[in-house]
Amino acid sequence: MSSDGRRKCVLIIDDTALNRAQLKDILKDEVDVIEAENGDKGMEILREKFHQIDIVLLDLIMPGKLDGFGVLTEMKKEHMMEYVPVIMISTNDDPKNIEKAFDLGALDFISRPYAERIVRRRVLTTISLFHKQTVIANKIDRQYKADEEVRDARTGLLYKTNFFNQVDTQLKNPNFVPLWLVAIDIDHFKLFNSYYQWEAGDSYLEKIGQTLLQSVQRHGGVAGYLGGDDFAILCPARKDIVEGLSDKLNRYLTENSFEPSFRVNFGVYPVDASTKLKARELYDLAAIALETIKGDYTENITVYDPTMIQKEQDEYKRLLNIRSGIKNGEFTIYLQPKVDMMTGKIIGAEALARWIHDGAVLSPSVFVPVMEKNGLISALDRIVWDKAARFIRKQIDKDVNPIPISVNVSEADIYTMDVPEFFSEIIRAYDIPAGLLEAELSESTFVKAPEKAADTVSRLHDIGMNVSYDDFGTGLASINTLESMDIDMLKIDTSFLHLTADAPEHSRNILEPVLGMAQQFMLPVIIEGVETKEQMEFLTKMGCEYAQGYYFHMPMAAEKFTRLISDPKIVDLSGAHVGVPQTYRIRQILDSNYISDELITNIFGSLLILNKSGDTVKVGWSLLNHYKDSELSSVVDPASTTPISDMVKDTDREAFLAIFDKALENREKGAKGTFVFVIDGKEYLIRMRIYYMRSNISEQIYYAMFDEIDDEEA
Repeated sequence: MSSDGRRKCVLIIDDTALNRAQLKDILKDEVDVIEAENGDKGMEILREKFHQIDIVLLDLIMPGKLDGFGVLTEMKKEHMMEYVPVIMISTNDDPKNIEKAFDLGALDFISRPYAERIVRRRVLTTISLFHKQTVIANKIDRQYKADEEVRDARTGLLYKTNFFNQVDTQLKNPNFVPLWLVAIDIDHFKLFNSYYQWEAGDSYLEKIGQTLLQSVQRHGGVAGYLGGDDFAILCPARKDIVEGLSDKLNRYLTENSFEPSFRVNFGVYPVDASTKLKARELYDLAAIALETIKGDYTENITVYDPTMIQKEQDEYKRLLNIRSGIKNGEFTIYLQPKVDMMTGKIIGAEALARWIHDGAVLSPSVFVPVMEKNGLISALDRIVWDKAARFIRKQIDKDVNPIPISVNVSEADIYTMDVPEFFSEIIRAYDIPAGLLEAELSESTFVKAPEKAADTVSRLHDIGMNVSYDDFGTGLASINTLESMDIDMLKIDTSFLHLTADAPEHSRNILEPVLGMAQQFMLPVIIEGVETKEQMEFLTKMGCEYAQGYYFHMPMAAEKFTRLISDPKIVDLSGAHVGVPQTYRIRQILDSNYISDELITNIFGSLLILNKSGDTVKVGWSLLNHYKDSELSSVVDPASTTPISDMVKDTDREAFLAIFDKALENREKGAKGTFVFVIDGKEYLIRMRIYYMRSNISEQIYYAMFDEIDDEEA
């Protein structure tokens, strides 16, 4: 009987009626029998009564469209053989035919003449074994599906409770070895999704899941997904394992042109034989370690320290107070003047956030790191922007000549909101001239999100605002960035210049080429953090005109600043401008005793020295190695045997050579152009700015800035 209570059923497919009759007579007491006189009729019955048939006895050699092999092929194509076993019957014992039938899915072979007991036993045994096999397979499949339910479908990792249960099981292993429980998450993941869309975010999560699975397969352990952008892994206590995960995922960001600020962080809790905590508790401690490095771009792996709990508790209390402070309007702005060092007159001011809490004025160092880690920095920035615009409106209403007020725009801002639109709204709301509200974007924003930053700068210009490049030199500043971003002012912190009394020459070596570069781009420069008379005197001797710092003015409340600028004698409404360029000798920059290549790398971007003889241009020296590992390496390599002029596309070569003549004619401004270079059959769009340096008997020497343009820029 079948599992549903009915008698088992055999389908006999054979073109000989006598053969069918013999088989039916042998089997009729045990099973129901259905007959088909050829392969076509057999397939028709199979399709019609598929769920009633428990086994097929199939003659291999039959006339008509479908012989036995054809029936096997059709059954396999329609996935029937996964549910119905087939036994071959034939008088032909040709091994090739039998092997072919087995290959097509037949399970057994019966030859004629028939031995009744053997036929009956083989048929009934095959039905029974196939049924048991199906039951076992279904059970395995159900178990597999059940197992799948405890795994996250997207990442392939054990999900939440199942991960923690598996970790607890591993911790009970009597052969215990030191382990690490590692909490893992992604910096600014919500920003990632808002910038790159959800599909890219899902792919990133999948990549992390794959990477963790590969790690546990190689090194042992358990990997889990806890929802959102939170992952965890139990692995051997080896730093190289976690560093390997970090390196692989950072490469994924780079290879897919994602911003490096969306890196993966790792908080580690060491587990030894004496540890009695459950997996969830171990994860919580690892997560505490993880929290300590959020927003810290100097490291992304940290090991738990008992003091972290107290720091976490203190930070949480501060976070609650900050949230309450935002709600209660405790955050305000202080204003720090920007001055002309030669006249002492105020040309503008920067709005700086302050927290008035329990009667004390708290500086940004107290609250900004907490707000950055907990996604509140944009809320703070919006408060500062609004209060700065409101301050400008009040000055206008009081008939005080307003001066430009600058505000900071963070990297988080350009990801989480439409910054230009927000500024447009507050400018309209307070009815103030757009030129009186300036935006300062930090170098980290330009470096980590160049496309987003460029779009922001362009749109801020469209509404009439000026934009400053803040903290220049603290990251990977380049002359290409300055040119492509079209900014209005450069701000340099004294910490970058190392303005100390015992190292004046070192400071000079850093500052002089920066000033020369700014003058080439007609950018006013403001030095921040000037605190002493010695620093001021040094800067003025170097030709610096504008500064901001405690030596001139401390940040002050809006009311005090209003009184200060009420005196027209100390205000210069003309703002910052670029003075007459000083003598600027490129030979000094190229002198290794004067300035290091590393500093040149940070300052100038992709700089080449080009030697032109007739219509042939070669790279005489590549100061930098921005492209040394790229497909453009042959273009910037001085050792290349192919002149750079030969790499320019034929249609662009005449224009390429012409800009050298233009640079020679206009030595102060140089010449610029965009050309197609062909490398190994592939085309690259390159933007170049070229300046004439000098000539000798056989050639002219130029220096050039070299920058590849991607598809979006094009």
